[in-house]
Amino acid sequence: MAEKKEIVFGIADITIGEGEDQISFDGKNYLQAEGGTLELTPTYAEITVADAGETIIERRLNGWEGSVTISAAEEDVDILEVALASTERITNTDGGADGAMDAKIGSKPKGRKVRVHPRHLPESVQDMDWVIYNMAATEGFSREYGAEQGNIEITLTMMPREGFDFSEPGNFFYRGSVDPNADDSGGSDGGGEDSPN
Repeated sequence: MAEKKEIVFGIADITIGEGEDQISFDGKNYLQAEGGTLELTPTYAEITVADAGETIIERRLNGWEGSVTISAAEEDVDILEVALASTERITNTDGGADGAMDAKIGSKPKGRKVRVHPRHLPESVQDMDWVIYNMAATEGFSREYGAEQGNIEITLTMMPREGFDFSEPGNFFYRGSVDPNADDSGGSDGGGEDSPN
């Protein structure tokens, strides 16, 4: 049975992380100042032979690059932790978050699963969803202070999933309602602090 076609329209709900670590740009929990952007780019090795001169006769997949960009309309410690991954929380005596500070040199950014779901579709319909297993912010933080609406640009960069197997497909992302790595013990938790990279 062929997949149902959908017109590409409107804003998407973007969910970063899972469980208690989750941040949802869904129009309720967090707001977007502008719509988000998903970019996925395959990289190819170019195959040449002397017989063909400089003509590229074939290309072979040798990697993937990907990013999700969100323009957050609000700021708090959770947003800062996502936007500037190499930070640690400052906690008060009650265990609550009072702020953030730079992480120690040599630490690696915490990876999180990211789901992009078209908002015009019900939550139960995930056929058009994109899920990236492991992403983290690797760029800097910029915040303008002026007599106008500000926003925080968050750019997350794709990394391989925890438990990756480069001899098989499905190491970076999938589209649709079925996670091809759902039965893989390291495949569907979106990375985490011990994920590779």
